[in-house]
Amino acid sequence: MWNRQIIFLSLVALTIGWVLWRRGKHLLKKWKKSEAMVVSNKYTPNEFALFESIDPVRDETGTYHAVVEFKTDKGQTIKKQLDIGGNPPRPVGQRMLVIYDPNNPLNFLTDHRTKLEIIPRILVALGLIGLLVSIADLFGVISIISD
Repeated sequence: MWNRQIIFLSLVALTIGWVLWRRGKHLLKKWKKSEAMVVSNKYTPNEFALFESIDPVRDETGTYHAVVEFKTDKGQTIKKQLDIGGNPPRPVGQRMLVIYDPNNPLNFLTDHRTKLEIIPRILVALGLIGLLVSIADLFGVISIISD
């Protein structure tokens, strides 16, 4: 029973990882690179906090979304708030690499190496390991998965 579930989940991870990896390779070929700079941070308070903050400046329950700015290869300046935020805020003036769609520069990715290369490779590796362990267990080479 467990063997079939592990094989199924391994195939799912392998498939998703492979699709993301191919998509990432395509984006890295077609999209352009630019250097962006954090120009400000927009604070969003936590709606689910159990108590109201006494000092909003030092509030650690909310999220700061960086607003970045970069120039396209055609000289167009793009300024946009990132979808993913954090706490503490990113330092204003911090530089980061972005890749953007030349047809729609508002469509861009930060930390593209993690999203397009590392995570898909981890999924493929986990899928392959799960399949190999399940197949080895199925044929009695090893006995890890209990019935």
